[in-house]
Amino acid sequence: MGASRVVEARSGRLDREVPGRLNAPVIRRNHRLTPLQPVDDFLRGNVVVLSYDERRKPGHVKQQAAASRKGGLRLTTAFVPAFLASAALVAPAAQVAGLQDPTEADTAAAAAVPGSSLSVHLLTMEPGDAIWELFGHNALVISDRATGYAQAFHYGLFNRFSEGFYFRFLKGRMMYGTAAVQPDRLIAAYRAQNRRVWSQELDLEPRQKAEMLRLLETAVLPENMRYRYEYYLNNCSTKLRDVIDVVLDGQLQRATDGSATGTNWREQTRRLTAADPFGYVGIDLLLGPMGDEPTNRWQEMWIPMKLRDTVGGLWVNRSDGSRVRLVGSEVLLVNSDRSQEAAGAPSVIPLFLLCGMLVALLLLLVGRAAHHGALLARLGLGLFGGLWGGFCFIAGAILIAVHWTDHEFMYWNQNVLLFSPLGAGVAFALIRVSMRGRTSRWGRRVAIAALGLAGIALLLNLIPALASGNRELVVLTVPIHLAVCWIMLRV
Repeated sequence: MGASRVVEARSGRLDREVPGRLNAPVIRRNHRLTPLQPVDDFLRGNVVVLSYDERRKPGHVKQQAAASRKGGLRLTTAFVPAFLASAALVAPAAQVAGLQDPTEADTAAAAAVPGSSLSVHLLTMEPGDAIWELFGHNALVISDRATGYAQAFHYGLFNRFSEGFYFRFLKGRMMYGTAAVQPDRLIAAYRAQNRRVWSQELDLEPRQKAEMLRLLETAVLPENMRYRYEYYLNNCSTKLRDVIDVVLDGQLQRATDGSATGTNWREQTRRLTAADPFGYVGIDLLLGPMGDEPTNRWQEMWIPMKLRDTVGGLWVNRSDGSRVRLVGSEVLLVNSDRSQEAAGAPSVIPLFLLCGMLVALLLLLVGRAAHHGALLARLGLGLFGGLWGGFCFIAGAILIAVHWTDHEFMYWNQNVLLFSPLGAGVAFALIRVSMRGRTSRWGRRVAIAALGLAGIALLLNLIPALASGNRELVVLTVPIHLAVCWIMLRV
C-alpha cells in the first residue's frame, strides 16, 4: 500500500457511508493545517468531504438566481398582471422567511445551537520505541468549522529532568500534565517516529461536543493541568475514557464495566512489552498480586488501542430516543512499517526454564573447577557470586521498601522469595569460596535459606488460589538457587 494514499479500515469495519459525501479519503502526509481550514478535512486525510449544500457556494447560488431573473424578464410583457398578483401573494411569506439564501439559513440555524459547528475526533497513536511509548498514546481533537479553532488535548505529559521527578517516581506519587496543541504538530511528531495514527470521528450530539470542549479547556488551565498519575488507573487513556463517559452520561462505563475478559493487567503489560526484553522482565519482576487480578473492558481501556477498539464498536442512545454508533468514521492518518500490535502475551516459560538450567549447569562446572584450584574458575565464581547475590539483595530490598510507597501494584510481591535480601550473604559466601577454595558454616546456612524461600515460591505457584503470575521467574531462579546450594555444600 502506497505511503501517500492510505484508505484502510481495521478489524473489518469500514467507514460509514454518508449520503452525499465522498468516499476513499486520501492522506497527504506533508500537508500543514492552516487556521482557515477546519481540522476535519485534515483528519479525513486532506480530502474535503462536502455535502451537496456545502458544494454549492453562496456565490454560485446568487449567480444562478441572477441568470434566472434575466431569463424571466423576457416574459414580463406577457405576464405582468399575473406576476404582480403572484408577487402580492408571495411577498408576505417571503418577508417572514427573510429571503435568506438556503445555505446561509442552514448556517445561521446551526450557529444558534451550541456545539453544532464542533467536531470531535479521537486520535490513537500506536506503540513506539521507548519503554513508556510501548503502551501507545491518544488525544481528543476538537475543531470548530465556524471559527477555524482546532486543538488536540492529551494527558500523560512528563519531564524527566524536572526537579524532584525521580524522587516522586520512587514514592509512587508522580505528577503528570495535560496540554492542548495544534493537531498538525501532534500528528507530525508521531509521523516522524514512524508510528501509526488513527482518527475516529465521534458522532456526538451538539450539547455533548460543547460539554466536552468545556471539560477539556478547563483541564488545561494552569491550576488544573497537573494531576496524580497512576500507570494503570489514571493515565493518558483513562483520562480520555472518563471525559467521553461523562459527556455520554455514563453509557460507556455501563456498556463495558461488567464481566472479566479473561485477561489481567500483567498479561496486557507482557503483550505490549514483549519487544523489549529488559522492560518485559523488569516490569514482570515488580508487579505484585494486584497485577494478576482479572480485568474487564472498562479497565482495559488504560491501553489507548483498547479505548479505540471499544468506542469503535459502541452504540449509544441519543436524547431523541434514537440509537447510533458512537464512531461515525475511522481513518488511518499515518501508516507505518512497524509490526502490528501483538494479539496476546508470548509464552516464555520454556525459554526461562532453559536459561535457568543452562546458568545452573555452567555454575556447577565453574564451582567444581574452583574446588580443584583453577584460578579462572575461582575468579568466575567470585564474579558470579557478586553479581547474582548483589542483584538478589537489591531487588529484595526494593520489593520490601515499596510497602512504604504508593506503588500498590507492587505490594505483597512473591518475587521477594526468589530475590531476597539473603542474596548479600550468598554473595559473600561465594566470594569467600573463590578466594579460599572452601566454604563456611554460615555460608551454607544462607544458601540453604535462600533455596528454601525459592522452594516456597514454587509451592505457592502450584496452589491455584495462591499462585501469582511469576512462573517464568520461578523456573528461571530455582535451578540457580539449587546450583548455588550444591556448591556451598560440596566445596
